[in-house]
Amino acid sequence: MMNFHTGKINSFDKKQVRLTGSLSLPLRVGECAFIRQQNQTLSTTTVIQILEVSEYGVTFETCNTVYRLKYTTFPVTEVMCA
Repeated sequence: MMNFHTGKINSFDKKQVRLTGSLSLPLRVGECAFIRQQNQTLSTTTVIQILEVSEYGVTFETCNTVYRLKYTTFPVTEVMCA
């Protein structure tokens, strides 16, 4: 059974990292996050709190760091079948 800190966490005391990329897997509290950036994948320590979610990105806190991930945008293409 995993224990999580339930009291107030001062996120400003932690290292702040800003990234542009995409999540390889769904972001879940209690698991590591995997972030794709160009040709590499970064793994984080355990996610303890998801702070903000939007269509442009996500902010989440791990044991050591607060990550602000701005999603990579891909051009929209359409595929039509005959």
